[in-house]
Amino acid sequence: MLPSDIYNKRILLSPLNWGMGHVARCIPLIDGLLKNGNYLIVAANLQQQQIFKQYFPQLEYLEHSGYPFKFGRRGNFSLDLALQFRSLKKRLEVEKKEVKSYIEKFGCDILISDHRYGFCSDGIFSILLTHQLNLPVRWYEGWVQKLHERFLANFDEIWVPDSPQSDLSGDLSHNKAGYKVEYIGALSRFSLYNIPVTKKSHSVVIVSGPEIYGKNFLKEQVGISEINESEVIFIVPNGLAEFVKNSAHKLVVSDDWLACDQLILNSIKVTARSGYSSLMDLFVLKVPFSITPTPFQREQQYLFNLWSRKASVLYSNQDDEEV
Repeated sequence: MLPSDIYNKRILLSPLNWGMGHVARCIPLIDGLLKNGNYLIVAANLQQQQIFKQYFPQLEYLEHSGYPFKFGRRGNFSLDLALQFRSLKKRLEVEKKEVKSYIEKFGCDILISDHRYGFCSDGIFSILLTHQLNLPVRWYEGWVQKLHERFLANFDEIWVPDSPQSDLSGDLSHNKAGYKVEYIGALSRFSLYNIPVTKKSHSVVIVSGPEIYGKNFLKEQVGISEINESEVIFIVPNGLAEFVKNSAHKLVVSDDWLACDQLILNSIKVTARSGYSSLMDLFVLKVPFSITPTPFQREQQYLFNLWSRKASVLYSNQDDEEV
């Protein structure tokens, strides 16, 4: 079942809280489901709701807690997961009870989880949205992949935001285990807009990820911009707001996504991290770009390497790609 096949249903949707990319890719999904006459209820934390409401003020929202997880500075995801597994498991078990109560209260027909393992329920069609059927783990971390597969098996269907050939996510989304998978194509909020043919003279640097790495990335890009002839606009998260106040450069805090969308749509080049939601945006925007992985995040490193090899294919109609 594709998103375009769903009409006139009551849908309960919830995105993972590990990065705003999960919110970003849910925006075009929600837009398409609404156009098909569906009723959407979004379960999200307050920060996520703040963004969703800019695009969909008419929706019903539930305050729903995220998963208590922090990425360690050494980038050892398996170790971070092991150390925090007990609290994650507890939250997952509570979430399943919460979902059951939501279903009873709102009479939902379909659940859509953006990589929330506990956001599913027996007796109601449960869909998982993820580009990672296979995690980028080392051979001795196979237990993480096995655990991941056990969670995936709890869902009736998996939606992968990529092509059937996994053009954008490579090995991460190959269906090796034979799940019931639908490849639904790239999800980018920029598909909601008419992309300008004539751009303005500025380029955009999008700062994201854990604050320590975001700050370093911002400093690096500010240094690069000083030898750049075009105007550079930096879009930064709230955590770097103080840096914005003390900077002579044009920096914009990313609270107002609609305003930031216009800056990005009209830019002649985008510089960003190689997170998957950012890459889907670049694919839809068809704009010259520069990407770098967040330190120690293996998924972003894998995607950076993949896109470095495939940029000329993905952007065959462009003359100026940078990775």
